[in-house]
Amino acid sequence: MRGLLAAVAVVLVEFAVFAMMPTGPVPAGVLALLAAAVVVALWQRYRRAEREQEAAVNRERLRLARDMHDRIGRRLGLAAVQAAALEVRETDPERRAEARRVGDSLRGAVEDLHGLVAVLRGGEAAAEVDFDHAAAASLAARFIEAGAQVELRQRGEPGPFTAAGSRAAYAVLEEGLANAAKHAPGTLAVATVTWEEDALLVTVENPLPDTASETFAGGHGLTGLRERVDAAGGLLDHRAEEGRFRLSAMLPRVREPKVARRVKAAAFATLVLLLVLVPLTSVAGVQ
Repeated sequence: MRGLLAAVAVVLVEFAVFAMMPTGPVPAGVLALLAAAVVVALWQRYRRAEREQEAAVNRERLRLARDMHDRIGRRLGLAAVQAAALEVRETDPERRAEARRVGDSLRGAVEDLHGLVAVLRGGEAAAEVDFDHAAAASLAARFIEAGAQVELRQRGEPGPFTAAGSRAAYAVLEEGLANAAKHAPGTLAVATVTWEEDALLVTVENPLPDTASETFAGGHGLTGLRERVDAAGGLLDHRAEEGRFRLSAMLPRVREPKVARRVKAAAFATLVLLLVLVPLTSVAGVQ
């Protein structure tokens, strides 16, 4: 980018030199063509940088997909098989039912993992990452069905959102409800999802047992969640105070890429300078 801006500066200096030459003004058409060439060069540079960034992201996605499938997927699958075997061997009806529930949960986790791997690989499951009223309500319903006490509040209307932002928002809501169910069972978790004009706010709040403060603040799940929110350009905050734990995230709506903004700024600066140089060519011609 620096090299390209330097080239633009050189071209603009040449504009100024040509404009002040005694042989006559540079035709405005020539200046316009040169300006167009600069803008095209800027746009081509932006497109090339965008393609390189997309390629790097795709390579990282494939690496993550392979690692998740090979390591986590196999372990979950093995645990599901062991749960099924335990269900068959167990003679006590209550324990058999418990083994069946464990097996069902593990099989569901394997299916979720396969869906996530498909998203990382750019498969059809990528269409399922949209985070809207229905997705938030469905997630809350899953926890309620499992016995958790959840109150979901939704405000505003969903709008354009990146896939990374949608997945991060879903993960924040899921992690908050899971933490509440694990560390404060039997208490009410209040989840609030607010769609604003330029951001999405997700908050989960619940009573905090005295023995859970350090566990909430330092869990590995929250560390991974922060990394996911950061990758989506958002902010994550979690704190325990006044007997309550609060997990909140702010995720920005779809924004113009930084490179595109720089290209537009450089193109705008070029056009402004041209507006200054064209009158100078007329003055030089008159002299």
